[in-house]
Amino acid sequence: MRDSTGPFEYDGPVAGDQVVDRCREAEMIKAWAREGRLMALVAPRRFGKTSLIHKIAAEGQRDGLTVVTADLFGVASFSDLVLRLERAWASYAPEVVRPAVSKILAASQAGVSITGSGFASAMDSRPAADPLAALNALLELPSLLAQREGGRTLIVLDEFQSAAGVPGAEALIRQHACRQRAAVSYLFSGSRPDMLSTGSAEGEGEPVSALRLGRLPKAKLRESIQERFATAGDRDVTGVLDELLAAGEGHPQRTMLLAHLLWQEVPAGEPATSDHLDAAIAAALRQIDPEARATMSGLSVGQRKVLRAVAEYGAPMAARAVRTLGLPKTTAQKAAPHLVASGLIEDTSQGWRVIDPLLARWIQTNYGTRA
Repeated sequence: MRDSTGPFEYDGPVAGDQVVDRCREAEMIKAWAREGRLMALVAPRRFGKTSLIHKIAAEGQRDGLTVVTADLFGVASFSDLVLRLERAWASYAPEVVRPAVSKILAASQAGVSITGSGFASAMDSRPAADPLAALNALLELPSLLAQREGGRTLIVLDEFQSAAGVPGAEALIRQHACRQRAAVSYLFSGSRPDMLSTGSAEGEGEPVSALRLGRLPKAKLRESIQERFATAGDRDVTGVLDELLAAGEGHPQRTMLLAHLLWQEVPAGEPATSDHLDAAIAAALRQIDPEARATMSGLSVGQRKVLRAVAEYGAPMAARAVRTLGLPKTTAQKAAPHLVASGLIEDTSQGWRVIDPLLARWIQTNYGTRA
C-alpha cells in the first residue's frame, strides 16, 4: 500500500532550515549585502532561488540584517509594482520597526501603508492617485528607516525580469538602489540571465555582483535523501539511489519530486527496487505532462524542434536531428539563444542539455525518434 505522505518537500519553496546545501551561496550573498553591493541571483525555475532567499532571511535576522522580499512575477504597471512592494513590507517588516515604517509612509502622503488596504484603497477613493509618487515613497523607505533605526536592510526583488515589462521601472529601481548603498542592499533575483540588460544612466556603470545557482552536488543530495528515508520510516533506498540521482541530474526540485514519488511506491519495511523507481519516474512524467505540453505549446515550431534535438541528440544542430526533424541549421541558430534565455536548455562543458531532466525524458518518451 502506498504511503500518501512523505518527508520530501517538492511543490514549492522550502523553509530556510530545509534547504539542501547552498551554505556557501548564502554566506556569499550576506557578505555582499553587508558591503552594500548591488547583487543578482540567477537560476532556472525550480532551482531553489526563493528557498535560498528564505535561508538568507532566517540567518540574516540573527545577524541584524532585515530582509524584505517582493515577488514581481508578472508585474504589469507602476500601480501593480507599488502594491507588490507595499505588501512585501507589510509581510516582512519586523515588529520592532513597524511603527517607524508606518510613520515614514504616512509622512510621504502618497497613500501607501503597511496596515489596511493601503494604495489599493487610495486608488479606489482617488482615481487620479499618482503611482509614481507612491513608488518613490516605497523605494525611499529603507533608506529613511535606516536613518531612524539604524541597521541594514536587504531588499530582494524576486522574478525581477518581469520589471522589464513596465517601461522605466528597472531604471528607477536602480537609481534608488545606487543611492542607498550605505545602508540598503538590493538583490535582483530571476530566471533570465539577461534580466539586467537595461539600466538608468545613473546606475548603468554600477557593477552588479552576480551569482548563478548551479545544480546540487550528488553527495549532498545523497546525504539528504538517505537521511530522510531512514529518519521518516523503515525504508532502504540504497539499492536505487544512484539511479535516482542520475535521473534527477542534480536538479533540486526534480530530484526531490522523484524521491517523494519513490517514497510513495516503496512499502514500509521494504527496500526500494528498480521497479519501484521505474514506477516513480512514470508517475513523475504523468504529473508534469500538462506543464510540458504548455511549455511546448508556447514555443515556435523551430524552437520546439531545437528543444527536441537537444533532448534526444544532445545538440541543437546534431546531424541526425537536422535530418529527422527537418531542422534547418539557420533555424537552430536563431532558436537556440531564445531557449537558453528562457531557461530551457544550456550549453555546459559536457555539452548541451535540457535543464529540466524530466522534460527531457518526457520529450524522449512521447516524441522520441531514436530506436
